[in-house]
Amino acid sequence: MNAKEAPPEAAVDEGVEEEQEVEAPAAEVETSDDDQGIGARVTAVFTAAEKAGQHIVTLAREEAEDIRRQARAEAEAYQREQKLQADKEVQQIFSDARRKADAIEEEARIASRQVEDDARVRKERLREEARLIEERIAWAKEGLVEVNDRLEQVFLENEPLALQSETDSDS
Repeated sequence: MNAKEAPPEAAVDEGVEEEQEVEAPAAEVETSDDDQGIGARVTAVFTAAEKAGQHIVTLAREEAEDIRRQARAEAEAYQREQKLQADKEVQQIFSDARRKADAIEEEARIASRQVEDDARVRKERLREEARLIEERIAWAKEGLVEVNDRLEQVFLENEPLALQSETDSDS
């Protein structure tokens, strides 16, 4: 079995045996070849490990970038969803406010009509009362005119008597 065909442990063990058995110059040349084969294998293992490590780092970076992209996409989707929800809530608030404003406006119209109706009724009542007062005043004037006329008649009828009593008292 030579060093190139044997697994690394076997090559090391085999190389140790060869050194112990043969101490001739030819053995040194073979040991040197075995050391170079082991060194090449170790270098190949390190190179493969470095490549595997680089590959793992590359895969990890790609996976991290994928996770970052996915998280960003989910965050944007969540943000859009929250914005839509907020927009719906704003629309609902505006709708409620508009309904309340319309209801208040309608109540104000009704109250305004009621005040106008009450004012119109009061105005009519005041006009009627003023008309009745004017009628009473006119009736009272007529009554006073009649009283005045009667008093004048009474004075005129009693005037000759009053003149006679004055002449009688003068005499």
